[in-house]
Amino acid sequence: MKKVILVVFCIGFAALPGSVLAQQKSSFKPNLDTPSRINEWEVDGSGLWKTSDGRLTLWKAGVPSGQIRRPAALAIFKGKPFRQVTIEADIRCTAPLDVIRRDLDVVFAYESPSRFYYVHLSATSDSVHNGIFLVNNANRVRIDGGKGKPQLKDSTWHHVRVERDGSTGQIKVFVDRSGKAALEAKDTTICCGRVGFGSFDDTGEFRRISIKGIEQ
Repeated sequence: MKKVILVVFCIGFAALPGSVLAQQKSSFKPNLDTPSRINEWEVDGSGLWKTSDGRLTLWKAGVPSGQIRRPAALAIFKGKPFRQVTIEADIRCTAPLDVIRRDLDVVFAYESPSRFYYVHLSATSDSVHNGIFLVNNANRVRIDGGKGKPQLKDSTWHHVRVERDGSTGQIKVFVDRSGKAALEAKDTTICCGRVGFGSFDDTGEFRRISIKGIEQ
């Protein structure tokens, strides 16, 4: 039987109402004193992460390397794979504003370091920036229409919601609570997988993270 799961990350925030707690499959309890030990996250890549002040922080950017062109720093939640999932978070890129291609990523259907999808939000749009991408044992490939508006031109917090249905392949990305999707795609290459956050080669912060959906 499929299970509907709600996971809310509240690093440093007030306790959640009982009605929400009753729905939770698991809770996030980061080790705030030892940034290198993020027990609920699997670190993928060469970036360095920590949890503090209510935030999951990528404080040292990863460096792309290896045979496959893909994001260099990911933090993948150690939960079960989702077939259908909605991921929400406030995100803030902390790369200098003069970095034209500054970015942050939301990851889903993560099976392995060489097989997953990711939403790439950037300060510019071109063939490999600001879109929805598939990594399938080869260099990342864009799967959206390539017409998305750049979203990370500043250092302020932005609310992001990613909706993905593994059965239909539908993917929608909403930014700053807009009712219109900023990015859309449809692809069924990977059915299910875990979720996470990261960046191709910059730094950033993630807070008020919510993951809800149906397990594989």
